[in-house]
Amino acid sequence: MSVRRAWAPVLLVVLVLLSGMLVGSAGESGAAQPRLTVSSIMIPAAAFVPTRNTFDYQNLGVALSMISGDGYFTFPVSFPAAVVDIRRITLYAYDNDAGQVVSAALYRDYPPGAEVALLGSVSTSGASTAAPTVVATTAISPRRISTAAHGAYLWVYLSGPAVTLYGVKVAYEIVG
Repeated sequence: MSVRRAWAPVLLVVLVLLSGMLVGSAGESGAAQPRLTVSSIMIPAAAFVPTRNTFDYQNLGVALSMISGDGYFTFPVSFPAAVVDIRRITLYAYDNDAGQVVSAALYRDYPPGAEVALLGSVSTSGASTAAPTVVATTAISPRRISTAAHGAYLWVYLSGPAVTLYGVKVAYEIVG
């Protein structure tokens, strides 16, 4: 009798472990399913650099604006995964002049083929007292960036001193 009592707890543990394995494997299809994770990256005004050194601008970290004239600024975007699909581009800006704009465009390049594709762009559209003005787009095509083959960068345009850039957010989905 004492041998049976000693094995009873061991047998119970083995049965519990086996039942957990059977329940856990019942929901699996056996085929690897792609993992989809939605995330975003915020690029602040401080990160953008001018495309040439003749622009009369000021970058205060929190805000990028022109002192006079217009200017183009760029930022290389790095994603934490090998393949991503771009979902949304959101622009945070101040535009107090109906004749001026802040624009942001996301590009994907393919250096071996010297090819560039505009994925999507967004712009302010006239005077607003809101600071920041938030403008977004989901009209993005093509969506996919494979970091093994493509580079990605944002291109920002400020048309004059009445507009200010605060930042650009890129929402993406990790594929794989």
